[in-house]
Amino acid sequence: MMRFLRLPVCLAALFLACGAAAQSAAASTYTNPLPLRLADGSLAESCADPALLRDRTSSPTVWYLYCTMDPVSRKERDGAGWKFRMMPVYRSVDLVNWHFVRDSFDRRPAGLAGPKAGLWAPEPVYQNGSYYLYFTVTDVADRHSPEKGCEADSGIAVATSASPAGPWKAVERPVVAPRRAGAGCNFQWTFDPDVVEDGQGDRWLYYGSYGGGIFVQRLSKDGLQVEGNAVRVGAANRYEGAEVVRVGKYWYMFASTTDCCRGPLTGYALMVGRATSPEGPFLDREGNDMAAARAGGTPVLPQNANRWVGAGHNSVFQDAAGQWWTLYHAVDRNQGYFSVEDKLTRRPLLLDRVDWVDGWPVINRGDGPSDRPMQGPAVTPGPLPAALPAAPTPVATTPLWSERFDKAQLDARWSWIRPRAAGSWSSGQPGLRLSTQPTDLHVDTNSAAVLATPLPEGDLRILARIRLDAPLDCCEKPVQAGIVVMGDDDNYVKLVELAHEGLRQVEFGKELAPVARGYPRYGNTVAGTPGEWTWLRIDIRRVGDEEHYTAWSQAEGKTKGAWVGGTTWTHRLGGKARLGLVAMGGAGHAVTIDEVRIERLPR
Repeated sequence: MMRFLRLPVCLAALFLACGAAAQSAAASTYTNPLPLRLADGSLAESCADPALLRDRTSSPTVWYLYCTMDPVSRKERDGAGWKFRMMPVYRSVDLVNWHFVRDSFDRRPAGLAGPKAGLWAPEPVYQNGSYYLYFTVTDVADRHSPEKGCEADSGIAVATSASPAGPWKAVERPVVAPRRAGAGCNFQWTFDPDVVEDGQGDRWLYYGSYGGGIFVQRLSKDGLQVEGNAVRVGAANRYEGAEVVRVGKYWYMFASTTDCCRGPLTGYALMVGRATSPEGPFLDREGNDMAAARAGGTPVLPQNANRWVGAGHNSVFQDAAGQWWTLYHAVDRNQGYFSVEDKLTRRPLLLDRVDWVDGWPVINRGDGPSDRPMQGPAVTPGPLPAALPAAPTPVATTPLWSERFDKAQLDARWSWIRPRAAGSWSSGQPGLRLSTQPTDLHVDTNSAAVLATPLPEGDLRILARIRLDAPLDCCEKPVQAGIVVMGDDDNYVKLVELAHEGLRQVEFGKELAPVARGYPRYGNTVAGTPGEWTWLRIDIRRVGDEEHYTAWSQAEGKTKGAWVGGTTWTHRLGGKARLGLVAMGGAGHAVTIDEVRIERLPR
């Protein structure tokens, strides 16, 4: 069964009364980002949190696109500041070329939203013979909040219309009211609505974000409130932006992780899990629960060293031939901001194909966001396109050296950057045992001791097997252990197991300096789920004047899992970069590193 609001089995032929043939031909191929035309003919540069809806009443078929409240053009101003369009709406007949219709609202809905509230993450739905637009209100009006005067008491709202183009009339009462996380103005993040319908005609609303996690709850028949108990399906501090679709017997939840908006250092990443019920649990390919402390999630759109970073918050649909696609936003690392000073990240609209391989979604063959001409969606019914070629097979490597730390003395290749205190480390136990320290390598805090060794030149694979001894419910500070490839303290990539506030994940970070004024120096993404023991792997390929660092991890418990990850940071660390081993972030725990290997990658 297909998703009721976006996924038709077969679409009618798409055309415009004038220029239909030319429009169709133009849509036969496309190159990201997709063009969004404003009323004056200029191009909009951003569509964050894109959501899609097919007009159920039009013939020929028209599609509508909805974007989060944000600036969309460098040219637009509202007085002395940036113009924030309140969830702009676009129309298309080919799913590639989009034309502005209107903003969903002229002003924040009175009686519902606070005077400075953001209106985020629209979710359009056709139900009960009408159109509904669910959206986030980042600060609800005081009359709907249990704590007056707060600006972080978010909720889920809804507006209705007879047309997907609007105009929209907001319902004054929130669908999901602000939810307390503690006393005072401490609220969970009630963001990012998503609606699905099951086979019994019941509708389900997904909502939530890093502050508290992602939840699902049954919608009332009129679509204006939630009923029953909420079930958490995505871990706190890990996921936001749920997008759920049903394919065959499974429900698939796509969700995004890390920071959406750090300009060229944005590491936002899209993950997926599947369940046999809309209430989860959503498990990844390795069987890890996306709501667990060791948070599961299979990467499906890893950044790949082209210009696109931070791809996520997607919408999934089928074209007229039944081929699956996803719309999402990403960041051009060469043009990351509207304004660095105002921290306004540009998030253009991208499109890529989704195939289902062995019961799992594969986006653009697993190659990450596309940046070349691609065959576009079908605009008339017809046969499915030919399957994409298989992803490249694993490469054969050549061993260079390995270290098991099975002697009390370190090999001569290793030396300390900032030596450790006596008793804080040992070798030959077996393995290297490091206590975690209240130190770090982060921007201007360069206090961590690093056990370092020079790296050979050329293309390399680095592998390390580690065990972080910390309980699953730890840690108040971000305790972390693993490997860094560093030019110096302020220029490195880092792959570590991270334990923080009850969440365990494998973090893949990048720091660089110097940077232009106002630009970030550190960005992070994730790679896989840690196990009792975890293998960390970084592949280094030297391309022109930069290096491509691709991260993977592999969990070991009762069995060894698959390699998971595949996201890439680019850097310029040069031929004198060193490999470092670290255990930092907070005191009171320990890591064992029982093997490090260096292998040569083939050219």
